[in-house]
Amino acid sequence: MKVYMARADLKFNFNGYDFEVKKGEKLLFAEDVFALLPQNLKTLFKEEKVGFPPFYRGENLNGKTILVIAQAAIGDALCMTPALREIKRRYPDCRLWVSISGRARPVLEKLSYIDKLLPMPIPYKYVSKADYLVKVIEMVNTPQFDELNLVEYYLWKCYVYHAEDETPDIVIDEEVVAELKPIFEEIKRLSGGKKILLFHYLASSVHRTLPPRLLKEIEEYIKEEYVPVICSLPDEDITVDVALETYDITAGNLSYLMKDIRYLIAGVSLADAVITADTATLHIAGGLKKPTVLLAGPIDGELRSRTYPTVINVPANYRGKTCVAPCGKHAISGPCPEAELKGEFYSPCLQSIPARVVYYALKDAEILAEKNFAKPDKCLVCEYKGEIPLFEVINGARIFECPSCGLQFAYPIKAEDYDKAYDSKTKYMGLIDLTKTAYQSFKEVSDPKTEVKKWLKVPHFTLLQAILDKLPKGTLFDIGCSTGFFLLIAKRFGFEVYGMEASSEAVEIAKRNFGLKVCKALTFEELTPEFRGPYKVITAFEVLEHVDDPLGFLKGIYNLLSSDEGYFLMSCPPFYNFENLAKGYRKFKWWFWDYPPHHLTRWKPWTLFYALKKAGFSQVYIFTEPLIPGTVLEGITPLNFTLKLEDGRTITLNSTAILLENLKPLYLNSRYLGNFMYALAVKGESKIDWERVIERAIRFSAVEIIWGEGDKI
Repeated sequence: MKVYMARADLKFNFNGYDFEVKKGEKLLFAEDVFALLPQNLKTLFKEEKVGFPPFYRGENLNGKTILVIAQAAIGDALCMTPALREIKRRYPDCRLWVSISGRARPVLEKLSYIDKLLPMPIPYKYVSKADYLVKVIEMVNTPQFDELNLVEYYLWKCYVYHAEDETPDIVIDEEVVAELKPIFEEIKRLSGGKKILLFHYLASSVHRTLPPRLLKEIEEYIKEEYVPVICSLPDEDITVDVALETYDITAGNLSYLMKDIRYLIAGVSLADAVITADTATLHIAGGLKKPTVLLAGPIDGELRSRTYPTVINVPANYRGKTCVAPCGKHAISGPCPEAELKGEFYSPCLQSIPARVVYYALKDAEILAEKNFAKPDKCLVCEYKGEIPLFEVINGARIFECPSCGLQFAYPIKAEDYDKAYDSKTKYMGLIDLTKTAYQSFKEVSDPKTEVKKWLKVPHFTLLQAILDKLPKGTLFDIGCSTGFFLLIAKRFGFEVYGMEASSEAVEIAKRNFGLKVCKALTFEELTPEFRGPYKVITAFEVLEHVDDPLGFLKGIYNLLSSDEGYFLMSCPPFYNFENLAKGYRKFKWWFWDYPPHHLTRWKPWTLFYALKKAGFSQVYIFTEPLIPGTVLEGITPLNFTLKLEDGRTITLNSTAILLENLKPLYLNSRYLGNFMYALAVKGESKIDWERVIERAIRFSAVEIIWGEGDKI
């Protein structure tokens, strides 16, 4: 930011304000705002070197004046309000001044906690009177702004860090509501009492705009419950009617009523739910606590919606030739490079989002907006009986997180019907498509030798070879053995194998194709005497997250093991794998089935350790499969860079290979970053140095996974 002095008396309209500036008066400009001045005006200002008050660093503000220097679009201005409100709550005797663009001024001007709204540029006389400054201009494309959620960014800049309510303050113009309300009521009447869904598919940049055909596809899912309406502001697009006609969309277009931002706010307040790609609409809906779905493929939606309790972000699951969603591009003048490469207009990442996913996200957003709901009275593992917070809603289920042991679990909790899960005719209505889960691939079996070879190439079974080699041999019982592929591996290592499986079809395949001793049972009580042990080793891979009584399940395993020395080896999805860490733990994992009815619990390393100790095991070791290259590239998108040679030529280098090559030592030594988490638990006492065994298992498997077996001729 810079201060400029007027060379003459000036009258001009700029940035939504009328300015009258006397010769010699000074204005503080954000540099990008000064760049927007007409050239003839720029020449009438001269840069001045002046002093500034100190930047605010958390001092006591009572009796002081703090000036928040902002420019801000409408959405950004709304995101500032939790921080501004919190400043005044903490320091009621301070004077809070805020500069803002004329376009965004209407969303701030009626807020009681702002003592003075100033234009941008700011008359320097106000700047000089402030005790402290907060600079929230010239922030786009800075790493702090790009990596923080918008509400979090302003909280951080204002040194208040937390607010009592982290949703925006939305000022509703009741006169505008009264003007629009009869129209909304008539739409409801004509639709037979359906709810109104406000669909805002336009964004400030074309690469973030939703393809209109998505609304057409969504209509098929919502037609029994909702009537969609479109409310676009006058300066957004004039082609809405054309789009509706082209795609035969039946949504009502109320854009002609949207005279300014006040009307959009009123429209959102009168709607029952919102689907949007536009961030201003998102912030309005979040502030009004409306059930809302945000579709933001190019931008990580969590950067916009993380602090809004009734908003669900649906990320795109897209990997193209030029990008991986989210690409992080904020605003570009035309279609994204991937769209241009494919000869398309709308961003392929947004086009890849299924309408079914959007619909079920909308249903979940409705659940999020409910104020009264059933809560668990205790944790499933540690039995903590205090308040257990809601973590998320997904696929119609509420997920709670225990503040004592960290377990995440669904409540009410109910396991799925696994016979139906294996049935290709299943028409399960929900976010999960059971016909495309791993259950179906397990049925496609070949001969035993080929099966062993195939499964030992899978990373989390490659890892097990060094552990199986060291485990004392004897009887081995695999819980959730599916069609028996791991039992075939265990036989190769010298175990006498038994299996238990909930699916009748899988049991039949294991018996018919491989001659394995496998029984159908969902609980240990259903086991026949032949299968009740005791066993030297029990395994359960990707089973624990499916059971509705995890502690009882682990205690049952403990009782089935040999009393002198028994081993339990298990795996489950990891909470902290590399991909989740790289993306800040994606709260809503829409694309990976880590939610009910498929998965009922989620386990952190210490939670799993605690549960196994509580079940009675004396020694417990937690680890993951190796971190592997593909996982790294799921978590980040390597950037290309250009080298300029001395002769003037340039070379563009793809950094992917360089990155992966430099990370190889990490692959061999990553104890907790892999894609599946394991536990090895001992009943009794083991004199084996299992830490060393696990370290070697990770290193050997990483070498084999990354570089192969090394025996090609």
